[in-house]
Amino acid sequence: MTTSINALTMRRTLGRKDWATPTQFGPDGWALQRFDESASVLVTCAPHDDGVEWVHASIARPDQMPEYGDLTLLHRAVWRGRGWAYQVFAPDADHVNIHHHALHLWGRLDGAQCLPNFGAAGSI
Repeated sequence: MTTSINALTMRRTLGRKDWATPTQFGPDGWALQRFDESASVLVTCAPHDDGVEWVHASIARPDQMPEYGDLTLLHRAVWRGRGWAYQVFAPDADHVNIHHHALHLWGRLDGAQCLPNFGAAGSI
């Protein structure tokens, strides 16, 4: 099966000594589990209504919310630290929560920036 996401590069960035071999997830995605079962990662790619391939990446822990460092590691693993990814806060009516201890990033497969450069004036 051909996928849009390089699972072995992701695992290498996450740490091959810490993370098990990726397994296919859905039509174009991967699931990874830490050997000690303290975290899991799901990454999928799909076209959306804008015609663009979007990546959804999540990291979850069984009993606590992932930390900022977990999200930055996930960003480096999926977008290799070069592409833009976003954490989304949806209105309550559109909020979906399947796992109580998961955080998510979304970004275009090509890593293109989708929001204005809020730091253009020198600060945010």
